[in-house]
Amino acid sequence: MHDRVPFGRRLLPLLTILCLAGITACQNEQPTAQSTQPGVYVALGASDSVGIGADNPATENWPAVVHAGLPQGTKFINLGISGATLRDVLQQEVPPARDAQPQWVTLWSGVNDIRAGVALPTFTAQLDEVLSQLVPADAAQAAGPMIVVLNIPDLRQLPVFRVVDPVLLDATVRQWNRAIAETAARHGALVVDLYARAPELAARPEYISADGFHPSTAGYRRIAELVLAIMNEHAAAPVQ
Repeated sequence: MHDRVPFGRRLLPLLTILCLAGITACQNEQPTAQSTQPGVYVALGASDSVGIGADNPATENWPAVVHAGLPQGTKFINLGISGATLRDVLQQEVPPARDAQPQWVTLWSGVNDIRAGVALPTFTAQLDEVLSQLVPADAAQAAGPMIVVLNIPDLRQLPVFRVVDPVLLDATVRQWNRAIAETAARHGALVVDLYARAPELAARPEYISADGFHPSTAGYRRIAELVLAIMNEHAAAPVQ
């Protein structure tokens, strides 16, 4: 005959197993720190990021409008500096941008460089360096941010450039935009093609502020719409 084991003793190992399984399941259901933390959006650029030309520059600059369309809780860091060339962006804005470990980065540069007489090869090399520094050193272990680069609009539409030969000006802008597109593509950055919006800009003079150079409040809002559209197009989930 087999010895009979009391029911309580037979039940105890089963309860122990169930309790351990429950603890493991609870641990697996805990969200990671990364999933609970809000994302960070960093804007790099010049006076457009500052909002010069808007009725209320602090809240109506286009990066601020983009931020309003990102998920609730997103931290916004606007590093734009009035008058900045891409060299200034590289030296003064990129280091704090990297430290912020952003999920989104926008960059609009080029017009100040053209006005300052920067050579295109110099600008291209600097753009390559900016984008290289924004990508994690170990890309295999960490996903980089979504980087959105805005190209140069049709400057012939801006009153401040009417003193410049329009043929030469347009040829210059086209050449610079090709360099921007090629450099962005090498780094997987997205490009908002402002130049392609030339007919819209010509039909909407209210997009240009009274200084004849910077966007107006309406212009900044339209730029933000274009940026958010391309972010949504390439995001796993809508950003707004």
